[in-house]
Amino acid sequence: MKRGETDQGRSADTVWRRRQWGAVLVALSVVVVAACNKPVDTPVAAEALQDIKATDVMYGMTSYVMTAGVRQGRVDADTAYVYNDSSKIAIIGMHVIFYDDNGRERAAVTADSGHMSQRTQSMVAKGNVVLVVAADGRKIQSAELNYDPNRDRLWSDSATVQTTADGVVTKGSSFTSDLEFKHVSIRNIRGGGGIVF
Repeated sequence: MKRGETDQGRSADTVWRRRQWGAVLVALSVVVVAACNKPVDTPVAAEALQDIKATDVMYGMTSYVMTAGVRQGRVDADTAYVYNDSSKIAIIGMHVIFYDDNGRERAAVTADSGHMSQRTQSMVAKGNVVLVVAADGRKIQSAELNYDPNRDRLWSDSATVQTTADGVVTKGSSFTSDLEFKHVSIRNIRGGGGIVF
C-alpha cells in the first residue's frame, strides 16, 4: 500500500474495476452464445454437390489397370465418383491408355463418361467414344465401348465407324477386337472393306 492510501480507497477502486470487467465479460458471453445459436444461412456446398450419393469424389483421378501384376492400362478422369456399396467407379471425362506387355502404348480411348469395376478392372466407356490404335493410326468410334482385361477383349454392341489411317471408312452395327487389334470384327458392314481387318 502506498503512503496516503487508505484501505477503503483501494478497495473501492478494485471493486469498481472488477465490476467493469465483469460487465464486459457478461456482454461478450452473450454475444458468443447468440452467435453459436444462429443458424447458418449459406450452404456449405452447392445443392448439386449435396445430392451426390458417392462416398468419395476425386478430381483429376489416375488409376492403373493391372492383370497378373502387369500394367495393362491407365485410366484418367476429370471426375470420379466412388461408392462404398458398389465396386464400380463412375467416371466423367474418361481417357484410357492400353499398354502391351512391354509397356508400349497399344491404343487410347476417350469418352464423355463411363465406369470401372474395382474388383474385375473391366470398364465401359460411354458417349462419343473414340479409340485410336497406336500401331496403325486407325480410329474406331462408337457410342459405347466395353473392355474385359481377363478375356483380353474390347467390344461394342452399338453402331461403329472405323476410319483407317489412309481414310477408308467402314460402318457397322457393332464390333469386337482383341487388345493387339489383330482380330477386329465389324458386324453388318455398310461401306469399306471386309469383316476382319
